[in-house]
Amino acid sequence: MSRYLSIGLFVTLIATATVFYVLRTSSTIGLGETYTVYAYVDDASGLLVDSVVRLAGVDVGRLASIELDGNQARLALRIRRGVQLYEDAVVSKATESILGTATVSINAGSGQGALLQDGHQVQHVRQMANVADAVESANQLATSATRLVDEFHTFLQDGETVDALNDIVAVARETAFSVSMLLQENLTIARDTLLTIQSMTGRVDAGADDKLAMVQQILESTAQLTARLDRMVGENESGIVRSIEEVEANLVALRDVIASVQGSADNVSHITGVVRDGEGNLGQLIHDDELYTRAVRITEKAEEFLDATVGMGVQVDFRSELLMDQVETKDRFDLRLVPRTGDRYYTFGLINTPVPVTTEKTVERDVTGTGGTSPEQTVTRTVKQEDEMKFNLQMARVWGPLTIRAGVMESTPGIGIDISPVKRVMLSGEAFDFGADDGIYLRAFGQFYPFYDPESNNPLQWLYFTGGVDDAMDVYHRDFFLGAGVRFTDHDLRGLVGFIPVQ
Repeated sequence: MSRYLSIGLFVTLIATATVFYVLRTSSTIGLGETYTVYAYVDDASGLLVDSVVRLAGVDVGRLASIELDGNQARLALRIRRGVQLYEDAVVSKATESILGTATVSINAGSGQGALLQDGHQVQHVRQMANVADAVESANQLATSATRLVDEFHTFLQDGETVDALNDIVAVARETAFSVSMLLQENLTIARDTLLTIQSMTGRVDAGADDKLAMVQQILESTAQLTARLDRMVGENESGIVRSIEEVEANLVALRDVIASVQGSADNVSHITGVVRDGEGNLGQLIHDDELYTRAVRITEKAEEFLDATVGMGVQVDFRSELLMDQVETKDRFDLRLVPRTGDRYYTFGLINTPVPVTTEKTVERDVTGTGGTSPEQTVTRTVKQEDEMKFNLQMARVWGPLTIRAGVMESTPGIGIDISPVKRVMLSGEAFDFGADDGIYLRAFGQFYPFYDPESNNPLQWLYFTGGVDDAMDVYHRDFFLGAGVRFTDHDLRGLVGFIPVQ
């Protein structure tokens, strides 16, 4: 099947899902007798005539008309006759989805002032952020990512550049080998120097303590050098060059220390006894080959690391989850980097998640009773859903069907586990936000790949469905969800780059 047909099927799938979502979230109400109030807003984008008007999440009216009055939009709101609005009522625009559709949300007021009648104007309007700005930012990010992939694709197609990259890796390998040989030579020099000191006779003079401290400094410098080489194995390829420079600097320092020891050898001619008999820390280290063995082993690991880290696979994942209780969507975008060995991967992602926000308004008034005048407070709490952008940054290790993940999950520290009992099914669990007052945030979900076959040309091979429970430990916020997603590999992305216009 050609890539053109694959892209067409993908676009058709997204369009079908969009229509289903719009139909699912649309609603109707029976108005009966109504009265009309007016409100002026600076931005009416996303609002349509006959859009729903909600009070505390309940449909109480419709948007009758939208007219331009000067530099503002004049909204005519038809409200059910039984719904009472007060003079301190507040009107705001609520975004329904990432598609830009919106509804009118109204707060009835504190209940202390005069009632609004037919033809009155709502004086308090809360201006909301336009989701188009967020979509434009996401579009710019996608355009930048497209350019980056295109440049990287061009970079890989340039034979001279690839040859230059191979030359750089070869030079790095030769440098590591040269460092290993230089380290062996200097360790041999250090061993010979210490054996020369051992052969000296006489008693220790007044400056023996200072000379022993100098020898101890040599041993500490050598131990630090081997420790840095050991850490170099766990770093990436760019860190190898930095570690090699540190090794060279330490070798220069080591040569200076050895020269100082050789220059002061005449002043320690009386050091014998304990050193010659192999007693004490210094005598034992002279006969120990452990430092030399560790240096050779670390050098071999460094060469293996160079071979293993050249080449990274790229996967792009997008999925949308419908939260059943909130009737809101949680959208995820992930970028996964997979080393050639396939035993681990690294993930960076963005999450657009609905978050309940509670606002409080306190009104204080004086009440006169039999005992005199006393203050009385009325607190009004309003809960609404707002979209919040969070991010993921994880590192995963793979052992066959088992994967362990750790890092940042939804902008908080967390850990996850994935198990693939069969080829097309993945079961996952995540725990994060350990410091929250309402307990750990726990997610459990599964993924099903009905057409999974990485070697096939089927355009639906990376389509998958997901479902599970969100915030399972919190009985008040627990919510079940269903969703779908798509995942592309670097092979698929190279095929799509040629069809994406770059502005």
